[in-house]
Amino acid sequence: MLHRTSRERYEKLKRVFCRLMERFNRDDLDDFIQTANSLREWIKRDVSSTTEQRAHLERFIVPESLDWQICSQIANTQKHVSAKPRTAKKQQGAGHVVIRAVRVKSGGMGFVEPPSPRILGAGEDIEIEYDGKAESALGFAIRTFKHFHYIFEMAPIPPNERRIPTLTELAGG
Repeated sequence: MLHRTSRERYEKLKRVFCRLMERFNRDDLDDFIQTANSLREWIKRDVSSTTEQRAHLERFIVPESLDWQICSQIANTQKHVSAKPRTAKKQQGAGHVVIRAVRVKSGGMGFVEPPSPRILGAGEDIEIEYDGKAESALGFAIRTFKHFHYIFEMAPIPPNERRIPTLTELAGG
């Protein structure tokens, strides 16, 4: 076993996320998605997870969550090569989407979060297509990481002591 706790698994996700913010690319995105997807079971089985941590996870993995659907469908397809979405038959309607394609182009510009001059997420421009719509993989990765950041970094802190970090801080800056 390379990681023994959900916390260790989260720390891997954090390192991969920081690499993505330095240079957004399909290889690290694949690692990010696989790790994020597996965290669901790691958290559920971790006896040290608090009620708030588990509750936040449950709010993230609802079938209507676009980010969770992207994560689980891409992870499943990468693992099983030509897998069909697991929930397609069970979830028709109810906000269910089917990932149709992932497009990768070079030259992703990234963005700057003021006041930092640092450019985040530059590298490959990756777009996820579903049901005639397109979603930025960079936006997906940021939102997904923020869910897990909350579970591991914010939920354990008393609410009156919590401080929401900037994206630059989340990306290791």
